[in-house]
Amino acid sequence: MSRMDHLLPALACGLILGSAIPGLVAAASPPANKTTGIVCWSDNNGRPVGCGYTVPPEFANNPTRELNNRGVTVRKTEATLSVEALRIKQEEDTRRKVEDQERAIQRKRDDALLNSYTSEREIDARRDRDIGQLDFTILGLETYLKQVRAREADLRVRLEGFQKSGKPAPQQLTDDFNRASSEGTDTERQIVQRRSEQESLRAKYSELRQRYLELTRREPQPR
Repeated sequence: MSRMDHLLPALACGLILGSAIPGLVAAASPPANKTTGIVCWSDNNGRPVGCGYTVPPEFANNPTRELNNRGVTVRKTEATLSVEALRIKQEEDTRRKVEDQERAIQRKRDDALLNSYTSEREIDARRDRDIGQLDFTILGLETYLKQVRAREADLRVRLEGFQKSGKPAPQQLTDDFNRASSEGTDTERQIVQRRSEQESLRAKYSELRQRYLELTRREPQPR
């Protein structure tokens, strides 16, 4: 092998990477089984640090550039991620994907909001209408509850009368009392549920109103 063959890695590094790079390392002698192809490797920050016929083990996972005998780059390899780095990258990719999906959903909601209302007053009117409908439903339930509780109280008095007399109450009377008690409990539950729906509506329309104002204030005003 000629002297030029031995100096080829160092010369290529100087031409391609620049001889002024501090700490640049060049392996001048090729191994017995490799006479062509030069590889330049980088540190963890991507800074070129050396060239040779084989990449040192401590740089095996870092970016490399393979040069031909004329010092021309013929192939590049990217850094090989460690298990931990790969996990972090996957988590970051997943987070970005979720954020992109959330932004897309928010854009659709914003478009629907702007297409549904022309002013915040329309939002208030829709809120009052929906809450008013629930008010009407609650009023009907409360009226029915009074009737059910009155019937339950009457049936209880009749049952207590049989108990005081020591006579067994008719089964129909007991069944009617249990039914009235159950209906009263169920009606009370429905009233609580409707009132909870009213609070949810108030919160919903408050958010819609606030978002509508944010969107319309951001838009340029017509001249």
